[in-house]
Amino acid sequence: MRTPLRWLMLSLCLQAGASMATELHFVTEDFPPFTYALGEPSSTDEATRAAGPLAEIVQAVCTRLQYRCRIDIHPWRRALALAERGEADGIFTVVRSPRRETFLRITRMLVTSRYSVFARDGHYVFSQPKDLAGRTVGVYGPSGTSYVLSERLRQVGDVQVQMVPDNRQLLRMLASGRFGEEGLAVINQDVAWHLIEDEGLGGLREAGQLEPVSYGIGLSRKSIGPAQFQLFEQALDALILDGTVPTILRRHQLEPAYRSAPPEHVD
Repeated sequence: MRTPLRWLMLSLCLQAGASMATELHFVTEDFPPFTYALGEPSSTDEATRAAGPLAEIVQAVCTRLQYRCRIDIHPWRRALALAERGEADGIFTVVRSPRRETFLRITRMLVTSRYSVFARDGHYVFSQPKDLAGRTVGVYGPSGTSYVLSERLRQVGDVQVQMVPDNRQLLRMLASGRFGEEGLAVINQDVAWHLIEDEGLGGLREAGQLEPVSYGIGLSRKSIGPAQFQLFEQALDALILDGTVPTILRRHQLEPAYRSAPPEHVD
């Protein structure tokens, strides 16, 4: 158990962490339904302000910490570069990977989804990576999705992977037959169904699931130190426990990645 003195020391440490910064700059991408742009997404270097459930969670943490936080949308590669260089303090929505953890401190996973294989109308069913052999597969990338796909195809030959710069274009190309009559697309399941409805795309269906995926929030190691990251994590955990985060996810019909109360932080 923590002694009163240890609680006092922890409180002083967190207060010191709170004084490190009162304003944070987050970046993300147009990735509905997790995050999306207020207005038309920008395809230039000019940032667009972000909305959506992950943006709401970040803003709730900032409010709890009494930080002023700005969240901008950029193309994903630019957003990653800003976070890697420390020109942005945080980025979401991120998957946990060795490469990402070299430049990000990543929170617990908040929301879970699935990478799925989508096809045009027909009888194709996906159940394992070798089912992709002999086909052209579109994927948004470079991204976490394209990385997972490449890993799953290591032992599969005769697959032509075509990178596409965003998920909207990916589904439009699939619907129009740009990947061929037997072409496929690998995409986040929630993103796909949101965009199919939003874009009014007919003739597309989910042919099977590739694997689950979970997303969290990353804070740049170059601008956010361990003490301030701990402060951010504790505020996030408190918002999970008091129901704020679960309420946001339920309102947006998203599945939480956590299954239990946050673990107690240790010194």
